Amino acid sequence: MAVPLEILDCFEILGIPPGAHPGEIRSAFRRLALSFHPDVAGAREAGRFEAIAAAYAVLKSASPGEVADALKKGRKSPDAAPRKEREGSPFRWRRKRQDPPPPSGKRKEEEESSGRVRELLVERALVEAELSVARLLERSRAGESAGNVSRIVMRLLGAHPGVRLLALGALGRKAPEGEVFAALLEMVRLWPVDEDVLEHLVLLDYSPDRRRKMAEALAARAGALPERAALVFLRWISLLPDRGDILGKILSHQSARVLAAALSLWPGGVLPDDLALIRLLKRDEDGILVPLLRILKSRGAPPWAAPRLAALSEKHPSAAVRVWARSIVRAENLV
Repeated sequence: MAVPLEILDCFEILGIPPGAHPGEIRSAFRRLALSFHPDVAGAREAGRFEAIAAAYAVLKSASPGEVADALKKGRKSPDAAPRKEREGSPFRWRRKRQDPPPPSGKRKEEEESSGRVRELLVERALVEAELSVARLLERSRAGESAGNVSRIVMRLLGAHPGVRLLALGALGRKAPEGEVFAALLEMVRLWPVDEDVLEHLVLLDYSPDRRRKMAEALAARAGALPERAALVFLRWISLLPDRGDILGKILSHQSARVLAAALSLWPGGVLPDDLALIRLLKRDEDGILVPLLRILKSRGAPPWAAPRLAALSEKHPSAAVRVWARSIVRAENLV
């Protein structure tokens, strides 16, 4: 049975100080994953790699409040009795031993020299690991076996976000075919899409038909995308023909920047559906209302919108909103 990971254990497994910045967490995970991935280090390191991936998954999903609570619990109070180091943890392989007394003179110089040698050895090991991964990817590009495809599919559908991210990285910019493309669509359906995942997905070389299928799969999650990821997604679909249905799904997003960007890409000839129009007309941000009113001006406003348009034309603090609303009210004879 899997042992539940505590947040402090996770920092320890990744070899970073408690409370480290998310960028440090991501860098530490990628460095360790490169060293201990079974494809590089062999099957004997599979358990360690799983521990690294699990620790990264816990830290990536932990809220700032959860991390802060864990750090408070980990600190000793001034009058508390000394506490024994946690025993029985399955991750003691990352734990530091008690610091020796400060070295002196010649011994200190020898230790510094030894430290530099160790750093060089670690750097060389990382370079060799990167070369090994590059060779593995090159062989996969030359002709992937069914076993390699099966492993990629299994990792894309895995429960650990770090493992899925590694599988996406292994795809590079290749055109996903067959089982791999089906696994990508299923991954998007099953698991949350964050900025890291989306960056990999939009770099893949899709055929026009598969590009649309991926866009539709991502659009189904559009309302839950983080703001930056949603803006990346909108740029990616900006050249898609007949993108109205896809844009319509992102109009449920709460970010004003995302809604403004989606409305600026709205295709000609059609209006957003009535539910989307009701939600958007209730917003007060001029960044949303101005592009929305332009759409209503060119496509025609529905009669039920007359009271809200009249109110915007008279009372909204933005001059641009008032001007556009008045032009619609007069043109449609909504007063």
